[in-house]
Amino acid sequence: MSTVVVRLQSFRHVTGRTVTPCKLRSRCTQAASGRGRSVTMGDDERLQKRLRSRLQSRTGRAQLRERVGVEHCLAHLANRQGPKARYRGTRRNLFDLRRIAVVQNLEVAARYQRAA
Repeated sequence: MSTVVVRLQSFRHVTGRTVTPCKLRSRCTQAASGRGRSVTMGDDERLQKRLRSRLQSRTGRAQLRERVGVEHCLAHLANRQGPKARYRGTRRNLFDLRRIAVVQNLEVAARYQRAA
């Protein structure tokens, strides 16, 4: 049997000299003056930064707008279905998901028909 170590987050320590002169120190820490502070950074921080910078460009925002429609449809399905699986087993739950999708699509079609 082997042990696998998974590193979930990285830690950085800011020294007291850096924290003490900061004007926002009272919002950040209640540690004694001259003491440092540990800041936890997620492992996906680089990815998050890259995605945030991508949103600053026109192409990045266009890609996000494409995703929004799909995300909204999935959110409607999840809202209708609820947080838990209704049945045991994949086959029955897949049938339930498809049933819910049909009902959702019929409601959308009816909405379009009323608008026309």
